[in-house]
Amino acid sequence: MSTTKKPVQRGRPVNEQARQERMTQILDGARACFIARGFHASSTAEISAAAGVSVANIYQYYPNKEALIIALIEADLKRHHDMIVRFWANDLSVTAVKATLSDLFLTKEGHDLAVLRAEIASEGARNPDVAAMLRRSEAGLIQVLQRSILAARDEGRVPLHIDPIAVGERLSLAFEGIMRLYVFSPSDGAILLDRYYSQVADSLHLKA
Repeated sequence: MSTTKKPVQRGRPVNEQARQERMTQILDGARACFIARGFHASSTAEISAAAGVSVANIYQYYPNKEALIIALIEADLKRHHDMIVRFWANDLSVTAVKATLSDLFLTKEGHDLAVLRAEIASEGARNPDVAAMLRRSEAGLIQVLQRSILAARDEGRVPLHIDPIAVGERLSLAFEGIMRLYVFSPSDGAILLDRYYSQVADSLHLKA
């Protein structure tokens, strides 16, 4: 009777949860450095110290600093996508909108995200691969925004005559402009949040 030998495993088995936790730890350290010093002024040694891991450990998960930058950009784009979905799931009242965006405009962590987004935009101007990635992602985010506006219109939360394409483009531009102001004026977060809601209310013909 023949038997089939099981393959011999060499090395320690991969613990996926531990792997993800270590990658998050490294990205958190990289994010702190990039916010404080920018992508290109931050050294791998500084990222290593901020993350509490060795440089060799960083390279085990991310082969170079550009891989770290791409991973952070991907995380930011996912965060933006999730924020759009949450925003348009509420009743679009002043209270609901401010509750959705308060973590962004009213906390230090939110301002740090605005700074990181500005750094990402600058990287897009220098790196053609990042620029292409941002263009693709922006197109996808606009589609998500337009679908969300259309759903809100169909559900009666905004007037039927609202044009999802025109309104989506307007609100996207307004958001990016206000985020740029926020980078330089973190203490104005509450004021800028009010200004953005005014844009939302005017675009959707809501009572501001």
